[in-house]
Amino acid sequence: MFIKGFINRDKPLCPDNEEFVVLVRKNYILNLRYHVPKNVLDKSWLRPPGILENASNLLRRLCMRNLVRKYCRGISAERRAMMQQKVVASEIFRGRKEGYAESLSQPFASSRLDEGRINPKVLQLLGSEKIQYGVPVIKYDRKGFKARQRQLLLTLRSAYVVELSKIKQKIEYSALRGVSISSLSDGILVIHVSPADKQQKGDIILQCEHIFEVATKLAMLIKREHAVRVVQGSLQFHGGPGREGTIVFEAGEEDQVYKEKNGHLRVVSAGKKT
Repeated sequence: MFIKGFINRDKPLCPDNEEFVVLVRKNYILNLRYHVPKNVLDKSWLRPPGILENASNLLRRLCMRNLVRKYCRGISAERRAMMQQKVVASEIFRGRKEGYAESLSQPFASSRLDEGRINPKVLQLLGSEKIQYGVPVIKYDRKGFKARQRQLLLTLRSAYVVELSKIKQKIEYSALRGVSISSLSDGILVIHVSPADKQQKGDIILQCEHIFEVATKLAMLIKREHAVRVVQGSLQFHGGPGREGTIVFEAGEEDQVYKEKNGHLRVVSAGKKT
């Protein structure tokens, strides 16, 4: 009977193969329970006999769906937020900016400034606005490009450039025109404001170590991921009433940021940064 069933195993279920097919199904299912993947990264699966290939594929999809559901339910809110930020970072930078691939393994921090490093007067000036993210930055003057140590603070409504106990510039996200970043490994970030906005002194030129993190968090807070653009070669910025400036980016042997004789800001990048 089993020999006959084996010979007819690939035919539709019939009296000639029914007993054999039932036995094969039973043995496969019993063996499968000892080889079920334990996590979403495990892609192994017990190879099925030909007559059970369709059923095996269905079971494999159901198993993976269940593992994904269990994994998602076990993710903390903080971990989920970080994963969402990484997805946004990928949409902005993947294939566009040098050093992005090397940054993937590095988790984003909730902030690079704890509250103890922010002047109490600044916290008082912010009032009810809660800081969502803070990071030390270098700010370059729009005229002369002198480098100055500052803090960049992001709230739900605005970005603040802070010097010790003073808020040097506030940019409401509704007035933010865009954000520019070069395709090289430098940490330059330019926040563009509307030239028509008389309350603003001009675009803000910043440099920071955690460029992917900063740009991603800013993009998510302004809720316009496409407002962050990665540029090649050079970019123009608004330097104040009646003044426009140029930043030129290039690769070189060592990192440099300096003002050229023609008045442009030249940024030289030597290596990959994250």
